Amino acid sequence: MTSPALRTLSVDIGGTGIKMLVLDPEGHPLTERVRELTPKPASPAAVLEVLGRMFQNHRPFDRVSVGFPGVVRSGVVKTAPNLDTLLWAGQAFETEIAELADCPARVINDADLQGYGVVKGEGVEMVLTLGTGLGAALFTRGHLVPNLELGHHPFEKDLTYEQRVGEAELDRAGKQRWSRRVGRMLDQLAPIFNYDVLYLGGGNAKKLQLELPENVVRFENVQGLRGGIRLWDDR
Repeated sequence: MTSPALRTLSVDIGGTGIKMLVLDPEGHPLTERVRELTPKPASPAAVLEVLGRMFQNHRPFDRVSVGFPGVVRSGVVKTAPNLDTLLWAGQAFETEIAELADCPARVINDADLQGYGVVKGEGVEMVLTLGTGLGAALFTRGHLVPNLELGHHPFEKDLTYEQRVGEAELDRAGKQRWSRRVGRMLDQLAPIFNYDVLYLGGGNAKKLQLELPENVVRFENVQGLRGGIRLWDDR
């Protein structure tokens, strides 16, 4: 049973920014959500240095939940496309976070963490995050199918989803053309995954100029950070 006083630090590491806040056991914020720029180059040492400084400003907390932009298996980073896979592959990041925070820690894919914060646990639910790249998560009856990494799958014009709807293309193509691409993406994914609900978030979701299907719901980043609570209960 979760302690009534348990405080969870929920962290979202993105290609552009690092966000975090402390949550109570019900997922209510106990601190303001703060953001710092992701260091460039985003080496493990540089990211850990930023995290260590941010941790000090958020104490006390009893455990740490981290969403990382790449494939993470058993706490070890396998890929980090928007940071630098060559720098990160094989990094035992969960262990390093636990040592840095001096408390238990879990590290999972960033879209997976966001998904835990918004899914209802009913049927098939999909989560997409529009940010530096494209994050994706899939849940069946509230249980995660980890490390989907849909963004790096082929989409159109011999390019991946991320190459077509990532932030670089938003900046290059403009909101209208980019929004139409997002619409085509949703049209393609619906008959593949047959989800009951798709949750659409990330910093660029608010820039969409598109009427969304009835079963597509937008969410705010702070809602996704609440996934830092739920991931501890889904084993």
